Amino acid sequence: MVQTFNPDTVMLSQSGGQEIRNAGFTAEFLQTLVAQSKTLQLGSPVQMDSRMKRVQSAGELTDAYFVGEGEKIGTAKVGLNDYVLEARKIAVILPVTEEFLSYTWAQYFREVLPAVVDKFNKKIDGAVFLGLHNNPFGANVLASATTAGNVIEGDLDFDNLLDLEATTDAEPTAIVGHRSVKVALRGIADVHGNYAYDRNANTIDGIPFHELKLAAGQVYPAGTVLAGDFRNGLKYGVPNGTDLRIKIADQATLSKVQNTDPDTGDVHLFEQDMQAARFVFEIAVAIPNPDAFAAIEPDPGV
Repeated sequence: MVQTFNPDTVMLSQSGGQEIRNAGFTAEFLQTLVAQSKTLQLGSPVQMDSRMKRVQSAGELTDAYFVGEGEKIGTAKVGLNDYVLEARKIAVILPVTEEFLSYTWAQYFREVLPAVVDKFNKKIDGAVFLGLHNNPFGANVLASATTAGNVIEGDLDFDNLLDLEATTDAEPTAIVGHRSVKVALRGIADVHGNYAYDRNANTIDGIPFHELKLAAGQVYPAGTVLAGDFRNGLKYGVPNGTDLRIKIADQATLSKVQNTDPDTGDVHLFEQDMQAARFVFEIAVAIPNPDAFAAIEPDPGV
């Protein structure tokens, strides 16, 4: 008889080498990720039945017509924006200390969930908004604004912020930046002393402001602010049936984790009497309409 995995009773020490998939873990992981990820908060979800989905979305009608009595009604064309959502794997490996081996899976998951979500979130958002981490999704928001010719080159000042809102055809649903530019935003005002950034509402001229968080070692481009119609311009999907997959291992070699003195080089779990947990998830992201985004960047000639 096949036993059902019960995270409240099964210990980590009993699960070495087994891949753990649990619907409760996946649901809690996604709920926590949505609370942090700007990609998932600002973009629109797309239902995916498989790891790849080709989407044909109707654009705006190209025209409307005044029609006189007895005249033929013109046919408006519909612009179609095809795009492909293809799920990409994202993974993180965390060391498992001796203490954790005496935990149940439920206890361990609660303990490490914040760290796992934090690492996933920073990788996804860094890739989607700035093209960092060898962006596996192809397009990114900043590059899309550049491709569309929607970049205002200049300082972060009141006039440029207002121009940013008007650069795209659709009204921006959000403005995105970083804590490094938030200090500058707080001091921007017009000649009458009206501040662009509302600290209490966390908005710029009434548009919600969102702050990106980047992985350690990554630098946000100075003086850069992004804006756009994220609901229509940014799409994401998680294939049906996708679980957060977790596996405890003690035989692997971690090439991306390096020992420090005196034993430099790759970490060999078995040789060093260590264990590690690997967390794997899949998500797809696409930008079907680069024209939806705009940016302010410093003037390269200054």
